[in-house]
Amino acid sequence: MGIIRRKSPAPGGHRASHGFTLIELMVTLGVLAVVIGIGIPLFSTMTNGNRLTGAANEAVAAFQIARSEAIRRNVRTVLCESIDSTTCRNGSPWRGWIVFTDFNRNNIPDAGEIMRTGTFEGPLVVLASSNIPNNRVVFRADGLAYNDNALLEANLRICLPVNQPETNARDIAITLGGRVGVKAPVDAAGNTCPAPGNI
Repeated sequence: MGIIRRKSPAPGGHRASHGFTLIELMVTLGVLAVVIGIGIPLFSTMTNGNRLTGAANEAVAAFQIARSEAIRRNVRTVLCESIDSTTCRNGSPWRGWIVFTDFNRNNIPDAGEIMRTGTFEGPLVVLASSNIPNNRVVFRADGLAYNDNALLEANLRICLPVNQPETNARDIAITLGGRVGVKAPVDAAGNTCPAPGNI
C-alpha cells in the first residue's frame, strides 16, 4: 500500500490562490476602457484622413493624365463627371469621372476615346466650384485648362461629412497655367461639406 502525501499549505497557514481578485479585474477593465476610449477616435481620424488623401491623389492623377495626354496627342482632352464610367453627366455631387480624348470635339466620350475612369466611394462628397461648367474640365493641346475660351481657375472639393478629422476636406486646385495640385486640408464645416470657391 502506497503512502499518500498531502501538499503542505502555503506559508502562514493559507492555501495558495491563483487568478485575479475582483479589484484587480475592475482596475484592468477600467484601464482597457480608457485605452479604447482614446484609441477609437484617433483611429477614426487617421482612417478618414487616409481616405481623403487617397481620393484626392487619385483625382489629381486623373487631371494630370488628361493634361499630359492633351499635350502628347496634340488633341483636346476632357475630364468629366460620370456615374456609369461611359457617359458624362452634369450632376452633383460627383460619383466618378472619365478622362477621354475628344477627337471629334463633340464633348462626348465616344467608342475608343475613353482613356481612364474612376469612382468616388461613399461617404465621400465631391463638389466642383462654379467655374467648372457642366462638370467638365477641358485641356487643349497646349496643356492649358479652359472654361469656354477663358483660362480655367477652379477647385474640386473632396469632403467627408464628419467631424474627425476637423480638416475634413481636400481641395484640388486648377490654376490658370493648367497645373493641378492639392491645397492644404480644409475645415469644410463638419457634416455640411459646402462647395468650394473658385480660388
